[in-house]
Parts: sequence; C-alpha cells; structure tokens
Amino acid sequence: MKIAPRIDRLIDKPDSKVRAIASVSFDGVFAVHGIRVVEGKNGLTATMPSNKYEGKNGETKYSDIFHAITKEGYEALNRSVLNAYQFKLQQSQQTDVEIVPASEHNEENSPDEFSEGDIPPDYAQDDIGETF
Repeated sequence: MKIAPRIDRLIDKPDSKVRAIASVSFDGVFAVHGIRVVEGKNGLTATMPSNKYEGKNGETKYSDIFHAITKEGYEALNRSVLNAYQFKLQQSQQTDVEIVPASEHNEENSPDEFSEGDIPPDYAQDDIGETF
C-alpha cells in the first residue's frame, strides 16, 4: 500500500503542542484529513482526527475517526507523516528571507549598483505599474 502524506499547514504557536496539520492518501483511493503532528513528552507523533464526547461520569473523552489496525500500519503512517513534516520544515527554512536594514549594507553595494540577479527599480513593478 502506498501512503502519500501531505502537510497542509505548519503551526508556529509557542503555547501549542500541535506543530502541523496533515492529510494522507492511501493508494490514491482513500484520504484522511486532519492528522495532527504533535510534540509530546517522547517527541513528535502523528495523532489521528477524533471526535470529542462526554463519558458516563462527565469526563471528556476522544474517539479516533480513523486509526491503524496493526502496529506496523501505525508505524508506517506515523513515519510517513513525520518525514513529510521534516521535509516541509526544511522547505520553509530554505525560502525564508532575511531583510537587512540599509545601515548594515556594505559600501560595495550602494543603492545605485546591482549585482547579477538583482532587479533594477524600473523592473520591480506589479501588474498595475506601481513600484513595490
């Protein structure tokens, strides 16, 4: 069976244990959405989407909407989601851009000089002609 995970959203909230929301496709036939990547006391794990309900004694309980039946199935699903999460983190870090204040620019790159790959001001326009 081919398990194809996708990270739908990264979550960067310091007060939350949830790090991402994922979806998984099985053999391109079935899909499960709402899988959470959670930081637990033993590290990251993928948790299944669940329904919340009140038990007989009034306590809050959760029931998985989807779950693996075998240990091997759980391990394969967990591993694939966590690998996708690590890959997505690496991608997001590679696309981060740091803006350096003009005061920190070196003298070699004055505002009137451009290196190869820079966009001259007259080309930095959007569709309606405004410079950004």
